[in-house]
Amino acid sequence: MEGGAAMSLAKSRITAQGQVSIPVAVMQQFGLAPGEVIEWESRDGQLTIRRAGQYTLADVRKALDLPKGVHKTDAEIREGIKARMRVKHARH
Repeated sequence: MEGGAAMSLAKSRITAQGQVSIPVAVMQQFGLAPGEVIEWESRDGQLTIRRAGQYTLADVRKALDLPKGVHKTDAEIREGIKARMRVKHARH
């Protein structure tokens, strides 16, 4: 539902140990596989779960220091991401 109201896909129960199982239907719909890492994010009282490494355009712009209104080609953005990753993961 693009641009529409949020829709519940499935429900999970939190165990006493704080564990949650991801329903098979959700895993299939989003192409999740066992062993994959997911991130939990809280923003404005909303909980978001996403694949680790999946970032919003705002996240990418911030990491690349791209102000609003500045347009870059796909190749320039890919090179910027590579440069950022080299700095972020450099061994000292």
